[in-house]
Amino acid sequence: MMEEYLKAVTCQLCSQPYTDPRTLPCLHSFCLQCLLKEVERQNVKSFQIEGSQQSSRVEKEPQPCGLEDSEEESQHDDSEEESQHDDSEVEVKQDLKCPACECQVCIPKGGVSEIPQNLHLSFEAKVAQYQLKIARVHEVPCDACIAGSSAPSVGFCCQCFQFLCQPCCEHHRRNRSTHCHNVVSLAEVTREQLFPIKRPLPFCSLHGNEKLNLYCSMCEYMICHECATTDAHKDHNESIELLHKAASSQRDNIGKEVAKVQKKLQEVNTAVDVNKDVLQRVETSNETTAEAIRKTFEKLHSVLEEREKQLQSELHNLIQCKTTRLGLQNEKFEKLSQDANRYLEFASKLLQNGTDQELIAMKQLPSTQLLATFERMHSEHLVPIEHSDVKIAMETESLIRELSNFGKVIDFRPSPEESIWEPKSSAIVNTEYKLSVKARDSNGQPYPHGGIKIDVMAELRSNAIGHQLSSQGKLENHMDGTYTLTFIPQAAGPHQLHITMDGQHIKNSPYDLEVRKSKLDYSADLGNPELTVSVTSPLCIAVHKNSGDIFVGSEDNCIYVFDKAGVQKTTIGSAGKGLCQFKRPCGLDIKRDVLYVADCNNHRIQKLDIKGAFAYAFGSPGKRVGEFNSPSAVVVDFNDRLIVADQGNCRIQILKSDGSFLVSIDQSTPPGLDMRNICGIALDIQDNIHFLTRQLGSGWINTFTPGGAFVSKYKKSFVKPTAIGIDVEGNAWVGDEDTNSLYVCYPFGKEFGILVKRLDIPKGIVLDKGALYIVNTSPGLPYYATTIGLLKYSLQHTSKPQLTRPLALRH
Repeated sequence: MMEEYLKAVTCQLCSQPYTDPRTLPCLHSFCLQCLLKEVERQNVKSFQIEGSQQSSRVEKEPQPCGLEDSEEESQHDDSEEESQHDDSEVEVKQDLKCPACECQVCIPKGGVSEIPQNLHLSFEAKVAQYQLKIARVHEVPCDACIAGSSAPSVGFCCQCFQFLCQPCCEHHRRNRSTHCHNVVSLAEVTREQLFPIKRPLPFCSLHGNEKLNLYCSMCEYMICHECATTDAHKDHNESIELLHKAASSQRDNIGKEVAKVQKKLQEVNTAVDVNKDVLQRVETSNETTAEAIRKTFEKLHSVLEEREKQLQSELHNLIQCKTTRLGLQNEKFEKLSQDANRYLEFASKLLQNGTDQELIAMKQLPSTQLLATFERMHSEHLVPIEHSDVKIAMETESLIRELSNFGKVIDFRPSPEESIWEPKSSAIVNTEYKLSVKARDSNGQPYPHGGIKIDVMAELRSNAIGHQLSSQGKLENHMDGTYTLTFIPQAAGPHQLHITMDGQHIKNSPYDLEVRKSKLDYSADLGNPELTVSVTSPLCIAVHKNSGDIFVGSEDNCIYVFDKAGVQKTTIGSAGKGLCQFKRPCGLDIKRDVLYVADCNNHRIQKLDIKGAFAYAFGSPGKRVGEFNSPSAVVVDFNDRLIVADQGNCRIQILKSDGSFLVSIDQSTPPGLDMRNICGIALDIQDNIHFLTRQLGSGWINTFTPGGAFVSKYKKSFVKPTAIGIDVEGNAWVGDEDTNSLYVCYPFGKEFGILVKRLDIPKGIVLDKGALYIVNTSPGLPYYATTIGLLKYSLQHTSKPQLTRPLALRH
């Protein structure tokens, strides 16, 4: 038990009991000095910005008698010195990797010392130090005796935190001020037991012995009664409450969360067991399938060997037959040759040496035999009865090709995480909505079979009413791993479309889907804006789909954040080259609570969370792939790929979410495409890429597939286009600074109309959930002027009054 206790209070970095432990958001704790060393080891750089204020405070516990903690005092002194630094300079939040789990931790503005103290763990560590003192020292000297005394301790006071000898223990029990203290006999304490030490309350570091018995929720600090009367908290009366009440509320909140987590933990543990079972079955399947492969190829090998034997036998029989027939023919030819030679020799001798009487005596016998022999030779076919060539007829190349592709390892079931879906049209109430689902295996390869259970549900978020749409629609299984889902939405409003395969969400599910009452009518002016917001020199805009928060990049090198009502919430970033600093943030996009920023004059893309904390940055000045020259826009597609308008390099780069290069669209795709002036970029619902270019006093809309293949290029009457947005029906909304208007172009330029007139220079367009957002600037004001630069129009209007001229805005 003691070993487990010591392990729980031991820092993983220094392997010693905690000294001033600090707890990270991932709930791993480390000594403060260890964290400072870790920051230095990880080379976490600090950047200074002006105009912020810092507040730092470290609560200090009372030190028990006989136990010095010089390190903790030194840290407190250091923190007090830091709090006296110039308020005009503070550290920008930086990321530190947790040494235990490598989780990204954002260091507070006040530095590592502002990471929350773990007072509970600090106390437990002190208890452990006393335990170690007993375990490592045979005789513990008395803390209460005069210096030089060698009297061994026999007890420990849990209130005074002192080791006491026998006389001091008796004095402690007789003394009026200490007689009620709990003195524990060391003889009764083993290494496996813990001290029943009472936890002391921490004291205020600013007001001496004042206990911290109040809590300021506004400052998130424990304070004393003296602190409550100081200037720092004089206006916080409504935020100050008794510490035990705040602790009780915190305890209740933690208890509720513990109950929720424990309940969910049962599901997680069940899932762990199920996963272990599936993992075991995967391993079994691996062994079974590997054995099946081995046996199959053993059988194939056996079949090939048997076939080889058969072919060898056929060859042997054929050769034997040929040999036999040729042998018999040759014997016949040899017999004929021998007979002919014998008859010729007999006739030649008779002709040369025979007399007339001898010739007449033989009568016609020699002539008859010679004639018969000639007829025999003449009648024979004097060529070999068999050919010498023997060949084997085998389609070797085709067989090799077949064998090289023989067999295929496939998932028994497809992987929901790799399967994808594609919406086919925008959603309108009581109108058929189609989407296609493509099943993929764990390697992302097409799953070639059908028969998988797929469910679709659309949840109406506005009133939390769920509609099971799969029962109302139909599922067409093409039996090749692809499906077409068709259903009819029953209610208008913002929905979440859930697509599950075998009970698990597929990739990018759930998906935000806006269901409208009818198609938008673009035949008339949109009327007056329903929202106008003053913005300093806006450059670009993005809207968070869930919260409706509006993010506006500005010429003053920051990003303004407004709520959906147009009230400013915060400002992100400042001018500079550091992390979360910008030089003309010209392009914004938001995907899954990640804010992507085209940091134009720093020639990079930055990724932040929606609260402004830095996450990642990539890109540098240059012309090579992955490098940028004044990136002017960035959009993120359905699969988290980044499409960046690399303005200075006259191209568009398509990148993975980590910045690695995929493909480029430049003037060679197609040949003759003029990309010297890219004015805006947007994606449609199927992730086709649409971007604006200016060419010879005309504006062009260029369309490419998600993979970067050319689709179309069409020219309209706008002259100097500045911004583009694509709605769910595929219509292009284009701002033109020459005509000071906003145009709508139906897909591929079939129709054309003017929706908003008498603008100045529209710099950014976003269409989201039935609303149109425009950031608009005016060339007549200085760049730092604050004007009405953000306009919001409703696209669900019924009346269409003529638009009055909005206030002049500045470029």
